[in-house]
Amino acid sequence: MTETVLSGIRATGRLHFGNFIGAVEKFVRFQLPGNTCLYFVADQHTLTTLKDPAELRGNVVEMVMDYLAAGLDPEQSTIYAQSSIPEIAELSLMLSMLQPLGDLETIPTYKDMVRANPNNVSLGLITYPVLMAADILGPKATLVPVGTDQKANVELARELARRFNNRFGATFIMPELMEEMVRVPGLDGAKMGKSDSDNAIDINEPIEQIADRYKRKGITDPKRTKREMPGEPFHECRSVYPLHELITPGEKDTGIIAKACMKAEIGCGECKERLIESIADILGPFQERRRELAERIDEVREILVEGGKRVRPLIAETTSEVREKMGVVLYA
Repeated sequence: MTETVLSGIRATGRLHFGNFIGAVEKFVRFQLPGNTCLYFVADQHTLTTLKDPAELRGNVVEMVMDYLAAGLDPEQSTIYAQSSIPEIAELSLMLSMLQPLGDLETIPTYKDMVRANPNNVSLGLITYPVLMAADILGPKATLVPVGTDQKANVELARELARRFNNRFGATFIMPELMEEMVRVPGLDGAKMGKSDSDNAIDINEPIEQIADRYKRKGITDPKRTKREMPGEPFHECRSVYPLHELITPGEKDTGIIAKACMKAEIGCGECKERLIESIADILGPFQERRRELAERIDEVREILVEGGKRVRPLIAETTSEVREKMGVVLYA
């Protein structure tokens, strides 16, 4: 079965290792014959928190270079900036007419943002999920790979699609969530996130610096105070072993490192060294491709231009259909 796959990441900075493992690697796997892959940089969503225009402009290009270095192929995937498609904003406005305010106030990500910064609650922040619905419904995506924190937003997009179809007739396809969602732990064991630089690993950070940070701050079993003591990697090791399970070849199936830890056959230092090797195996080739792309900035910008040209007609067609069904006429 072929899919129209869509996902995007906010332009708050370069990608971190959690984005890479939890999202972009999966984006690459969907580049299969017959699939339509649409991956964007969510620069308009970023305006809810990022206020520096120059930083936002730079971040868009930096993130596209990360996408490309990670394996996204512009011949197989359409890569674009959200702001290049003005119809997304128009579609968001029309969908907002069907969206009760109260539902938006219950979205977990909105409540988290309000708790974190109660004096910076903008209209854009509360309507964020409606704009996201327009991102998804505009090109009629069938599959949306996102993290667990965005699950409620995709459910809202599904509900908006259902509500519109019931009122105005079959228009939108019901998008499905990707079933496998991965939580990538940061250095402190919490979910890796851009907002905490001490928690996250920048995928462009030199391997030597990443190694130093894991040696100093990676959390293993705190009860294992001596090398000869058996460890408990599954319940006590908060940041190092959980990442092994995600990235060290074969570990999820065989548990070789976990068994060695529980038998005190390896120490926490060696466990960290093996993890650093696994990270280097992944990021070494990525960083080499990334350095090459940094010499071809104009090509990267052209990929954004061509991506916008390719996807805009899809979203414009949907927006026109919605406009007509809602009775909006353009007298221009």
